[in-house]
Formats: sequence, C-alpha cells, structure tokens
Amino acid sequence: MKEEFGPMSRVLGARYFDGVHFPPEAENELRALSARGFVVHVMRTTAWINFLYIAWAMVRRAMPPIRAVVNLRPWFTKPWRQTAQGGAVEERFRYAREQGGSGLVFLRRTALLHASGKETREDPFPELVRLARGSERPVFLVPELFVWEKRPAKLKPGWRDALFGSPEAPGFVHSMVAFFRNYKRAQFRVGEPIDLRKFIEENPGVSDEVLARKVRSTLHVFLARETRAVFGPPQKPTDRLIEETLRDRQLRKVLDEHAAATGRKPSSVYREAQRNLEAIAAKPNPSVLALIAPVLEWVFNRIYDGIGVDEAGLHRALKAAGKAPVVLCPSHKSHVDYLVMSWVLWNRGYTAPLVAAGANLSFWPLGVLFRRCGAFFLRRSFKGDKVYAASFKAYIKKLVHDGIHQEFFPEGGRSRTGKLLTPKLGMLTWQVEAVLDGARNDLYFVPVSIDYEKVVESDSYSKELAGGEKKPEDLKALLSAPKVLAARYGRIHLTFDEPLSLVEFMKARGLSPQEPVSDEQKKGLVRALGNRVMYGISKVSTVTPHALVSASLLAHRRRGLTQRELTDRISLLRRIASEDGARLSKELANAPSNPETLGPIQDAMREFISDEMVRTQEARGEVSYQVEDSRRPEMSFYKNTLMNLVAARSLVANALLAGTPAPYDTVKARALFLSRLFKVEFIYRVGASFDTIFAECVERLVRMGLVIHDGDTLTRAPEAHAQPDLEFLADLLRDFLEAYLLAAMTLPDVAAGVATDRKTFVKLALETGRGEYNAGRITAAESLAKTTLENAVEYLLDQRILVEEDKKLRLGDPASAAELPRKNPLAEEIRGYLHRA
Repeated sequence: MKEEFGPMSRVLGARYFDGVHFPPEAENELRALSARGFVVHVMRTTAWINFLYIAWAMVRRAMPPIRAVVNLRPWFTKPWRQTAQGGAVEERFRYAREQGGSGLVFLRRTALLHASGKETREDPFPELVRLARGSERPVFLVPELFVWEKRPAKLKPGWRDALFGSPEAPGFVHSMVAFFRNYKRAQFRVGEPIDLRKFIEENPGVSDEVLARKVRSTLHVFLARETRAVFGPPQKPTDRLIEETLRDRQLRKVLDEHAAATGRKPSSVYREAQRNLEAIAAKPNPSVLALIAPVLEWVFNRIYDGIGVDEAGLHRALKAAGKAPVVLCPSHKSHVDYLVMSWVLWNRGYTAPLVAAGANLSFWPLGVLFRRCGAFFLRRSFKGDKVYAASFKAYIKKLVHDGIHQEFFPEGGRSRTGKLLTPKLGMLTWQVEAVLDGARNDLYFVPVSIDYEKVVESDSYSKELAGGEKKPEDLKALLSAPKVLAARYGRIHLTFDEPLSLVEFMKARGLSPQEPVSDEQKKGLVRALGNRVMYGISKVSTVTPHALVSASLLAHRRRGLTQRELTDRISLLRRIASEDGARLSKELANAPSNPETLGPIQDAMREFISDEMVRTQEARGEVSYQVEDSRRPEMSFYKNTLMNLVAARSLVANALLAGTPAPYDTVKARALFLSRLFKVEFIYRVGASFDTIFAECVERLVRMGLVIHDGDTLTRAPEAHAQPDLEFLADLLRDFLEAYLLAAMTLPDVAAGVATDRKTFVKLALETGRGEYNAGRITAAESLAKTTLENAVEYLLDQRILVEEDKKLRLGDPASAAELPRKNPLAEEIRGYLHRA
C-alpha cells in the first residue's frame, strides 16, 4: 500500500473505499482469473471515482494492480505514475503485463446533452484481440459495475441527466456527489468474464476488427445485464404503465366479453378496469425510499439486535437477475417481512422490488407510504369479479414484460403457528401464465426464508389460534407501535435458496415454453413450482436459539425438565441440524448447549423467563425449567419454525414407539399413515418418494444409536439414551396429534347435525379441546390451535371422511353416523400414538 499510495491517499481510501461491499465470490473469481491469465477490467462509463476505487481495491486485496487504463479523461491529474494512460494502446497493455498488473477499459464517456453517454474515441479491442492471438496466457475481459447510485434511470431523462449524466452514465460532478452521499452503501459487482482466446476460437476466420466489434457488443450486453440486476428497467410513470396494461389483448378480450355478457357499455367496463389498476398499481418513488430508509434503520436498530444476511445467497440471486427478472418468494411470519427485504436491498445499493401486499394494508396513511415504497395491492378474493381478476392478471403480466423485479409471499398470509404454510397458487399462476403468453423468455424464482428469534405479533397470534378473531390492520394498530419500540426482539435471519429458472423447471417436467401447454399441465406445473418454492424456503430456514429452547421444553410430558435433560435435547437437535446441513444462526457456532452457561442458549432462556413463559425451580443444587401452561401456545411459534427439520424423524419415532420390536414394513406403514395425516402440515424433500425418506430416516436413527435394524426387524437400541431421545423426537408431534384427535372427536357433531360448516366444526373442536385439556386427557395447551384444526378439516375432506357441499359438512359415509361416537376408528388410531407405553 505504501508503494502505491501516499499517506493522504491511504487515509482517504480507508475512509471511503473500505466500506464498499465487495462480495467474496467476486473477489475469488477475480483472483482465480488473475492466476490464470491477464485481466482487463471493463466498466461502462468513464468516471474518475471508478478508477480510484478499482486501483485501491486491487492493491488492498493483493491482486494485480491497474497498470494500463484506456479512455479515462484526466480532470485534475493523471492516474498514478505506475499506470500507463498515454501512448499506443498496445504499448500500454504490454507494459501492464510486464509489470504483473491488469488493465482497465471504459466503454462510454459522458457528454453534455447525452444522458446515456457516447462511445469512447479510443477502441482498444482490436489490439486486445491481437494480444490474445499471440499470447500463451489467456486474456480475460471482465465486465464490472461499481454501484453507488440509488435511483434507477428514467425512461425520459430530465435536463439534469442531460447536463450532469444519468445513473447509468454519470458525469464527473454527478458521480462524485452521488458517491459521497452513498459510499457507505456502495457495492462492486463482477459480471460474466470473456475468455478472449476462447472467443477467437469460437469465431474462426473472422478478422480482428469484426471480432473487436463483437467483443465490445457482448461486453455492452453483459454490463447492461448487471445494470438491470441492480437498477431494474428504466422507471415509467405509473399512469403510463397503467395505460400500457390496458392495451393488453387478453385483458381487452375479457373486458369486451364481460361487457357483452352483462349488457354494459364497453367504455364503462374499461373505466372500471382502469379504476382497479389505479387501486392495484405501485407508485415507487426513490425519494420516498431515501427518506424512509433512515427511519427503518433506526427502528430495526431499536428493536432488533441485528439482521443477519446470507450475502452469498443474495449475490447468487442478483446474479440471476442479470439473466431474467427475479421474483423473490419469502416466508411470511410478520408484518416486518414487508420492510426487511426492501430495506436490505436498498441498503446495499439495489432498487427495491415491487411487493405484493394485501389490500387490507392500503389503509391511510400507511397505504400511501407503502405504495410509494413499491407495494402493489391485491384483494384477498377475486371470486365473482371478472374485471378485477383480469386487471390484476394483466398488471402482473406487464411487470413481467417490463422486467421489473417482484416480491410476493407464496403462503398468502402470515403464519400464526411459526411453521411454513401450504402455498397459495394464485400469484404463481399469473407469473407462469405471463411467461407462457410470451411476456418474457424466463423468470427466476428465489425462495427466501425470513426468520425471527422473536416476532412482534406473537401475543396476537396466540389469541387468534385460541379462537379469537383476526383484528384488521388500521390506524389503531399503527398507534400501538410505541409498545413495540419499547421491547427487544433478538435477531432477524435472511437466507436465500438457489434461484429457480422457470424455463429449466419446465424442461425438467418435459414441458417447453415454445409449445402449447394444456390447462392440466399448467396446473401441475404451478402446483409443483409452489411445492418446490416452499421446500426451498424450508431448506434455508435458520435454526435459532429460541427455536432450540422452545422445542426442547415443549416436547415434554412431565411437569419440568432438568438442566441436564434440556442440554441433551438441545445438543440432539443441533446434531440433527448439522447432519441435515440445516442453517444454524451464527451465534450458535461453537456455543454451549447448556442454558446455565454464558451464550446464546442462555440468552434465549433468560428472555423466555423474563417474558414469564418459563419459570425455574431449584432443588438440591439442580435447576429445573417449567413452561407456563398459559404461554405454551405463544412459545410453540418458535418450536414450529424448526419442525420441517425434524418432522420426518419425528414421524418415524412415533411409528417405532407405537410398538417395538416390529417388522420394518409395519413401522413403515405406521409412518405412512402419519405422513398422510399431516400432509398439509409439513414440507418433505421434493422429488423423493416416501420409501426413500423413510429408509433414510431409519438409517440416521441407527447412526444416532437410537434404533437397531436387524434383518427385517426394527428395535429400540438398548443404550440408556435411546428411549428418552426417541420419546423426545416423537413428542415434537404431540400437539399436532392431539389437535387431529380433537378433530376426529368432533365427527359425531357432524353426524348429529350440530357442526354444519367448517367454522362451526373448528369452534366445536376447540370447545372439545378445552374440556379434554381441563380433564387432563390431552396435555399440550398448544394443540388448541385454530389453524391446526382447520388443516385437520382439510385432511378429513381429502380422505372423504367429511364431504362439503354448498359450504355444508356431512359425513362421507352416512352408514358410519350411527356408530359414532361409540366407534371412531380415526380417533382410536391417533390415540394409539399418544397413549404409548
């Protein structure tokens, strides 16, 4: 550093450049390319700050320094003495190679009255082609983007853009001002490199001049991809976007048919569609986001201990954004979800996506603010409103066509239980149909998991699960924010699964976007895509200390749990997470599992104790932990966040404890019954059969020393830890088993004509549950959960035990009505797993 930069330069570089986000993946890629050959950095537009940064970044990371630069205008001084700027281009690059350095080329220069910039006068690419032909080492052209700007380019640049440059082609003043305003959130991106020697081999017989033009054009394309990934497409006024949406042929066809069918004037139907689009459409304004971002930062710092971002996953997702528009699909556990993703992206220099939000959030004054921050609103139900449904579908198609990045929650609504919900397929259907209709060649879906150590709404969730009505979001809820700001909620964890190309997903299912797709094929495609997205979310979900502690405490039938037992259970869960490659929060790395030892587990336990969810007792020097019965439903939210990790093992543990030793096929049949019982509760590995998952679970339980697989027989292992560990794994499902038992016990009410619809059925099941709990016949207060009982109804309907006609329930087999409640096969089978020896 001392050889390259003087004392003042080192101070300024450390002050302004070290905070720029330089992804480790980008650094590794540049380092690997430099080891293999000669690297030429290629940037889109001449900017003095770009040269200063790349010169600093290369030396700072001990990579080949910039020794040749092309098309940099010396505003105040020439580049450092070691960097060749004048003379023949060939001599500059030869000098750079001899010095063990790298090159830097700018493709465009800014100019007055040219907001997009002009092509540079010097064209180094013919010389680079000749250099690559005669070189033993490869020559790599690496398109790069140094992002410090916050606003996307405008469709029609204004006079300021013409004079000072646009975000895509900033002038000197523009770039310096923008950099000093945003350097703390700036980022450096590396695009797809070009191996120039390989490029020549792929174009035999082509002259150097033609190859140079092709290379330059390819670099422009690669840089445009990176620019779009960051900024998105040029921003259109909302009125124009609505106007263009109304021109959609399919929308106009539906509107004309609706007008003819209802006898209304077409103009009246078109005005209705326009009003719908005005109620739906986002009106993103970067200035509003710039004002809101510091407020959100203050709020997040106030109530959270930090946001852990999977930077490598985010880097992958935004790499995909250079190829096709990205649709972010996060889990949904809190209203904070709407804010986290946009704030994280904005804070890293990316344009925030447009976010699909429920129309219930469009209330004043937040609705106006959300719309300006990129929210577009949809009704919970479109049933019976063809104009609205067609308008919304056309709006989604327009967003896809324009290449606008989106975000929506595949679960539809917030999870009140903490576990992932079955995907709602409406938004996925419209995204897929947009591509099938030719709006875009491809889309990338990115499953995202947003995990909280504590959620703001946990108290209201437990009341709703107990049968309370959901409270609408309104100004009163907004005014309760001071209560939220007075509390602490731990950390937020944001993780990303691999981007999923829709076209590649279709090809894997034997479908092609270029060929017609039937309605049945499309339904199957969307359903499979929804399951794959939810599996992706579950795969990258973060296991938190709060989840480990709550799961260990709740899956317990006695009054309390000793410190040693709790430590063993937490250690077991951490071992399972490690074996399955699940993500543990960073705080858990090398941290103790003992709740009495300093670390994140102890911190989580102390929070549960201070929140009066857990109390401690001490006798003869041994600490025991007891969960407050009234707070079990609230605490179960955190336990459920890791249920997809342990669900398969828990099913097999229940099947084993129902009677062992037992034949392998007998245990498998029991586990199959349970997996079908909880079909809508848990997410299993996509693409794997039940037989495969069962066999893998048995093998893992054998490796853990819990089960012996001898020939065709499965037996509990004789080790002392086997029985308590199997019981712990089995009891992780106890609240679900008890909830489904309550649903089965409510079937006689259907036979008697008391439970006439779903709502009444669930209400009666909750009443039955309260009686059973008070009598001690069920032991988990969290089993009295409305959401779980609603899922149980879905199971009963799927199995034709119940039938629904005109929203009325009846038994699928009327002959069985007379035998209820004397003989209830489903209830008795479930009891067999709960009342084990």
